Amino acid sequence: MNKVNFKTGDGVRLVGVWELPKKPTQKAIVLAHGISVDKDEDGIFTELAKLLKESGFAVFRFDFRGHGESEGNSVDMTITGELKDLDSAINLVKKDYQKIGLLGASFGGSIAALYSAVNKDLFKCLCLWNPTLHYGHTFLNPYLPWLKDKKDQMQKDLAEKSWTEIGSKKFKLGKQLFEEMKKLYPQEALKAITIPTLIVHGDKDTHVPYIDSKEYVSFLENGQLITIREAEHGFHDNKKHRERVLKETLRFFMENL
Repeated sequence: MNKVNFKTGDGVRLVGVWELPKKPTQKAIVLAHGISVDKDEDGIFTELAKLLKESGFAVFRFDFRGHGESEGNSVDMTITGELKDLDSAINLVKKDYQKIGLLGASFGGSIAALYSAVNKDLFKCLCLWNPTLHYGHTFLNPYLPWLKDKKDQMQKDLAEKSWTEIGSKKFKLGKQLFEEMKKLYPQEALKAITIPTLIVHGDKDTHVPYIDSKEYVSFLENGQLITIREAEHGFHDNKKHRERVLKETLRFFMENL
């Protein structure tokens, strides 16, 4: 495991980690984490990186600004900023690797989709875990347990102090992020993605609607949805679910990268 520091185009210092296979390769996979977590994605990215490395892939995972070891405050994070972060990570990776795959989890899935839609020639394939494909359904007008009962308080906070808190970690998010969410549509971005794309989503997700993945997978030219029955968001709470996700993800990259 090699830790690196790198800077974005707008001067933010980010921290990333390389997992490199024993034999040289031209194949690399970039992992983009979700909101309020970090490059380990509560441990499952660590497991995935090890599995992919052992299968011959180079793996790069990093902390978005305002997360983990990277610079910045979470209250200042924006979709625009995360797109810049991902772009900087990709630029770092493509210096040494010709075949690149991308995986985005949860909110990172929305960033991966938006980025892939306008950078069509960069990736060989795309994988999305329980992706936030509709900002309205997850954040602006949430109807799942994670934020449903907090909607009114969130709107009050944003109006009165320009920031609010989400989740059990009380992760602070600013008003600018929510304003961006009103104008950006990850689900529509899927229509511009032509590379092989795998969506993996649990049908008991209480954070990000599974039904969105089920509906919007049809927007992809070359897309597939794998449903993990009875699985919660992030696949952290059940070993069998986690093992299935890792197995299907490895298979996808082995076949398409």
